[in-house]
This record gives sequence, C-alpha cells and structure tokens, in this order.
Amino acid sequence: MSSDSDAVNPSRISRIGIVGLGLIGGSLAKAFRNKAGIPYIAAVDKDRDALEVAIKDGIIDAYDTDISRPACLERCDLVLLCTPLSVMKDMAPVLEKLSIGIVSDVGSVKEPVMEQMVLDNFIGGHPMAGSERHGYACANGSLFENAMYVICVPDQCQVPARLLRDFEELIRRIGAVPVHMTAKDHDQRVAAISHLPHVAASALSLLAARLDDGALSILAAGGFRDITRIASSNPTLWADITSSSAKRLIPILEQYAEIISDVCTDLKNRDEKAVESFFSQAAHYRNHLPVGGRGALDATTSLTVYLEDRPGELGSITTILGKENINIRNINIKNFRTYEGGQLQLILGDSAQAVRACSLLKEAGYECD
Repeated sequence: MSSDSDAVNPSRISRIGIVGLGLIGGSLAKAFRNKAGIPYIAAVDKDRDALEVAIKDGIIDAYDTDISRPACLERCDLVLLCTPLSVMKDMAPVLEKLSIGIVSDVGSVKEPVMEQMVLDNFIGGHPMAGSERHGYACANGSLFENAMYVICVPDQCQVPARLLRDFEELIRRIGAVPVHMTAKDHDQRVAAISHLPHVAASALSLLAARLDDGALSILAAGGFRDITRIASSNPTLWADITSSSAKRLIPILEQYAEIISDVCTDLKNRDEKAVESFFSQAAHYRNHLPVGGRGALDATTSLTVYLEDRPGELGSITTILGKENINIRNINIKNFRTYEGGQLQLILGDSAQAVRACSLLKEAGYECD
C-alpha cells in the first residue's frame, strides 16, 4: 500500500546529476528534461563550452568543471557516471562524501566497475544505445527509444527497493526498457555483440587501408562503408572499453579467429559445401534476430528506393514516410542520370522502420529494397 507521501510524490527522483556530458551523458540529460520532465539536472565536465551550451539549451541547471569537487551533485537523487571506465575508479571517494540517493554508471563493461565502485548506493547500468558520433553536440534525447537498459544490482547494494523501482520507472519514461542481469552475464554477452563487432569493423577498415591502391576506396564507398560504420567511433573511448573488457573479449576474439581460420581451410580445400554451410548458418541466425527494439549497436538501416526522373519524387517519398512518423536520419542520391533516374538511399532508425517504409513505398508504386 502506498503511503500519503508516495501519493503526493510518486517518484523520488527529481534531482539528477550527470558526470560527463558527452554523447551518452548529453542524450540522457535531454531525455530526462524533455521526456521525463526532471526539474533539476546538474552536470560535471571539463568542457566548459559544452556545459554553457547545455545551460543555454535549458537542458541543465547547474554545472562544475572540477570533477574532484562537484558541489552541484549534492543532494541529487541520482548521479550517473558517463565517463570513460578509467575515470570512474577515482570517483568513489568523491561521491562517498556527498548526500546522494543512487550512484550508477553507463559503461559497457560492468565487472571492473562493480569491483571499483565500493559504494552501498551503487547500481551498475548500461543503456544499450549509442552512435559512432561523440560529444554533446551530437546528443539526442530520443537515443534511448526502445533500447535495452541493463541494470546490475550488486549483492551489497543498500538502495531502498522503492527507490530502485523509481529508477526503473525513470528508465521507462525516457523510452528505454530496464533489464536485470549479473555483471558477468552482461560482460560476456556485450563482448560478443558489441565489442567484437567494433574490433572486426576496425580490422576490416585497417586491412582495406593497407590494400588501397587508390581505386579500392572508390569501390568501398557503398556497402563496405556501411558495414564498417562503427569503425568511425571514438578511438580513445574504444581503447578504454576493449582494455577493460579484455577478460571476456579475448576468448571471443579467439573463437572469431578460429571461424575465419576454418573458412580459409575450407577455401584452400575447395570444400564448397562447407563454405555454403558457413554462410547458411550465419544467415539463419541473423534472419531470426528480433526486428524491433534496439541493442548495443546503433541500429541504423539502409533502404534503397529506385527513382524515375520526374519532378517531386523526393518530396513525395518524404511525405509518405513523414505521415507515418518514420524518421529519415540521412538521404543519399546515387547514380542519378537525367531521363534515367537513379537510386535514393534512405538511412532509417532501425530495421522495423525500414520494413514499414518499404511496405508503404511499394504500396505507393515505388520499387525499393
């Protein structure tokens, strides 16, 4: 049964502090302000210019640039650490001196953080959304729509159950889906579906750079650029993440290398059935992944629409999708020739939007895939 105070104040989270106002921290601040209506948001960051922009935007109310003396975080109901993992370890003694309800983080590796943050009010967290872009200028309050938000509650946690429920409800209010799991399970799974892909995309880009004879980059401008998109992520951040994730990541990298080695062997032996099986098994698993929702990688999806050379085509397409609230993140026009038409590449938020957009455009008489 709810107490009278619960009825008056259904959520005990009204003051939020964010340490690190980059892409994730800035996006959370915007979501908390614009979607959850949080009245007080404070931020701590070395970049005074970004903080001033956030003040001007009406996203934060106060800030500090000295991470060792963050007075603006005093009496916050929730403080989120949105810094590199290597910075978090120095935050525990600073935050311990402040009166704070919950301390959490947004790091993509949980075990090392849980070991370092020996606070009885600490809860591990990981909103599984992101982008290859970085900085407050790229922050987006809609970044967490339909994203899984992992919560790892340590055994020694003394956060009251009702405050934990408020934290979960806050996550829902910004459009994300709270999911509980252990730090070990989280790190094992995220190493496979996020950290390994970043290493693989970077390795592919590096290999292409070594093989580039001047013409290779021209051929790589299409699909290759799409599948290696995450190689454009912040190098400093990903060096920090993969180093912290090494315990779980290295065995998975070794399994990945073993699969590549097996394919090489099959090709050398001209074992076409084995090679076909490799592609078939991969396609089967990929084709049965959920279409909706968002995971650890920024799930942009490309849809190609084949255009006739006639006035108003672009406007017609954007109007059709806009009426159905399908957000177009980017547009590229390819291979356009007068009297022949060309291809319109639409970058959409996720595969579910792409499927819906393709269906709508086909109904309107457009050819697309």
